Amino acid sequence: MKCCVFFAMATFAVLLGSTATSAATIPVVEDVMTSAFFGGPDFVRGYVGDGRLVHRVASDNAFGVGPETVYLTFNPSDFSVLGGPIPKAILSVESAAGGFGGDATPANPFEMSAHAIDTDPLTAITDDTNPGGPIDWFAFFNNNILPAPASATTTIAGFGTLQFDITPIVNDWISGANTVFSIALTGKNDTLSNGNILHGIVNNSETSSASHFITIVPEPSGLALAGLLAFAVVSRNKFGKVVERLTR
Repeated sequence: MKCCVFFAMATFAVLLGSTATSAATIPVVEDVMTSAFFGGPDFVRGYVGDGRLVHRVASDNAFGVGPETVYLTFNPSDFSVLGGPIPKAILSVESAAGGFGGDATPANPFEMSAHAIDTDPLTAITDDTNPGGPIDWFAFFNNNILPAPASATTTIAGFGTLQFDITPIVNDWISGANTVFSIALTGKNDTLSNGNILHGIVNNSETSSASHFITIVPEPSGLALAGLLAFAVVSRNKFGKVVERLTR
């Protein structure tokens, strides 16, 4: 009889869990970076074939030179099918050593933030791949990156998968409040480091083994959940009687 009660409880738990639809995964289309270290006309780097395996995100004036920023772009059609606001969207990117010995560590952590952008960086920033771009990379950094949502700043103290809650950004894309399907990873909100952080982010476009993506986490199906709650109410008395018999 106890086994029957356990089975009933386990079955209900499984049914409750099954009300959530599968999470959707949306890949990054392109990721590039800008840097004060880049000279000449080649200010935007990281396109497939240019050999840059790792990008970097820097504090605003790292080593007295200036910011480094990673720009991620997405396919608008991947979001148009979502239809309406979503409860949660998580951006995941892979981190690795940046190659300059300036990465965040447990002893010197760094706050990295994910920002929406008001202009497409790939068409707006002046570069040898885009000589008609009207905006200098540094002016773009200062003027075209929007404030990050509070949820989208993450403390970095090492390598591995980094995650940012970008739900407000994605919901603005879905609603049409922002039509630029790009994200900037910056150190604009950093208050922890000594100001000399150059933290590495794997170049998803150049490294086939890397995977940067957004995970859309859905709510449970309202109809299915309502049915289960009704089942719970109807069955409560019967289940209580079974427990009462077992505890006599």
